[in-house]
Amino acid sequence: MSEHISNLLIVDDNAKVAESICKILDLSRFSCRYASDTREALSAVIAEDLDVVLLDIMLGKDDGLECLRLIKGKVPDIPVIMITGFGTIDNAVRSMKLGAYDFIQKPLNVEHLRKILDNAVQMRQLMGENRHLRAGIGESPSFISTESPRMRDLIAQAARVARTGLPILIRGENGTGKELLADYIHSQSDRSGKPMLKINCAAFPESLLDNELFGHERGAYTGAVSSFSGIFERADGGTLFMDEIGDMPLTIQAKILRVLQNFELRRIGSSETIKIDVRFIAATNKNLENLISGGSFREDLFFRLNAVTLSLPSLQNRQEDIPLLTARFIREYSDSTNCAAKAVSGDAKLLLTKYSWPGNVRELKNTIMYACAMASGPVIQLQDLPPAFQSEEMSKSDIRFGPSGPREIPRMRVDTSSKYGLDPMSEAEAEIIAATLAQCRFNKKRAAEQLHISRNTLYKKIALYGLLDDHSDE
Repeated sequence: MSEHISNLLIVDDNAKVAESICKILDLSRFSCRYASDTREALSAVIAEDLDVVLLDIMLGKDDGLECLRLIKGKVPDIPVIMITGFGTIDNAVRSMKLGAYDFIQKPLNVEHLRKILDNAVQMRQLMGENRHLRAGIGESPSFISTESPRMRDLIAQAARVARTGLPILIRGENGTGKELLADYIHSQSDRSGKPMLKINCAAFPESLLDNELFGHERGAYTGAVSSFSGIFERADGGTLFMDEIGDMPLTIQAKILRVLQNFELRRIGSSETIKIDVRFIAATNKNLENLISGGSFREDLFFRLNAVTLSLPSLQNRQEDIPLLTARFIREYSDSTNCAAKAVSGDAKLLLTKYSWPGNVRELKNTIMYACAMASGPVIQLQDLPPAFQSEEMSKSDIRFGPSGPREIPRMRVDTSSKYGLDPMSEAEAEIIAATLAQCRFNKKRAAEQLHISRNTLYKKIALYGLLDDHSDE
């Protein structure tokens, strides 16, 4: 049984029901919070350190099962207990598939409810203890599998600065693992028990980014029917990761600077100042110094964010890690699927090692996922690799042979906003198409031939995945 006061969120559109549940619980063991709809529930699970959620499946105009899905998407390890007065096998099965901890019916049996809550809280505490134990023995995200001296120095530096409150700027090409490094820093900091919230600054137009960052008051603009806490407020006490900061409009940059200077903000439509306590980690794949020279990035904001800079090397510059990462991705994919692949053949391994990897670690991971799915036996063969790896043209132009070092190839720009929400296989397909286009110098006819698809299909895929280039067909 839990020895500390556990934080319980009750989500029910009937306030009297929520109040009665609080009354029947031992309030020396439970601190109860209340949310009447999905929006309030999500705000609570993001902003507060909750131990367990009690969620009514009939949530007024909202769908309790959809609320469950969204909660588990935000905080996967929080136990959610579903309550209903209309218990059916179908609802129970759907709840469990969506990640519910348990499913109970009204009228509530008080002792049964208390027992389920206690068990859920204990599970939550054990999961937290296991995370700390794993962190203590050195578990790390996949990109940290390394034999590169440069990467080892970077990780050691990240662990040291994690224990400070300094803002951190992470620099590196797309796919090098900037977000994973931010996760690692948060896990090693004294804020690891608090939320880490993330926002991609390139994924929002200016007006929506302003609202998402700072929030708004009710009536601040047409359609603002209720107040909204921005991501700065929701990250209070924890860490905020701001990706693609080089894409922020200047007006937003000015407001960010004030937050960094004073640790306070104002919601849109409010004159009230809100104090916050947030650790800032920013990331970019752009040359901020060039943006400053061009007048599109504020120099004073750069210096505020740049208290500590961590620069991730490209995979091209840590070639010794390719076999390590390949083995890890095969293991991860095999553990989560019925894939038979456990290793890579010699010729396929040579090709993987010599490839230039313009998409970095992300491209390698997607390539291995594709190869594992294609492999018919325990060893990934050359023919199991994506079509682009098997083309003679690629071996001539884009694989690095001899002492002359890497050869520059054109890069395909991927519109990250259009990629948001893709499933892993779609993302893998997008990366493969982008790499093939780059290898063919953006000649779409040749790329379509290599991919064994028509040019019309290729054009549709380019539009679907937001693959952008400034080249015309040769």
